[in-house]
Amino acid sequence: MSATKIATSPKKRSKAQARQGTAEISDALLAIGRAMTQPKMHQSICRRAGVDLDRSSVAILYKLAMEGDDIHLTVLADRLATDSPAVTRKVQHLERLGLVSRRRDEMDARAMKISITDQGRRDIEGILAARLEFFDVLLTSWSPEDRLEFARLLALFAATMQIGGPSDVA
Repeated sequence: MSATKIATSPKKRSKAQARQGTAEISDALLAIGRAMTQPKMHQSICRRAGVDLDRSSVAILYKLAMEGDDIHLTVLADRLATDSPAVTRKVQHLERLGLVSRRRDEMDARAMKISITDQGRRDIEGILAARLEFFDVLLTSWSPEDRLEFARLLALFAATMQIGGPSDVA
């Protein structure tokens, strides 16, 4: 073996390959994040659904529809990782549109509980259907097996993120 050629152990090579894979995942997630948060993307999906809502309104309707409604406003704000006054203003707007309803909590008259209305549920279901249609068209060239494998790995990644990220995983 020449002096300029250094042998790399399988363990070091494996670690380097894992690091490269992590870097590629990070780059891909950044690209996906940029694409998914583009205002044009949101507007296109809402237009397909026949709905005119901003992203924060959609986020509130989604949380209520997916995680159950009749939620305290402060809990909703916490789940959205935003402050209560911002959520209060947005909920008031959605209430004026007839997409959510608010009522006082019987156990604590100071607290408000938020529920999604039938119209709000129809709107979010339309948005979710339009989003699914978008991805279906986007992945037309992928085999069913590739879609399922990507879904499996992405779900695994999402579950790992739900743990709380690097501080909880390491």
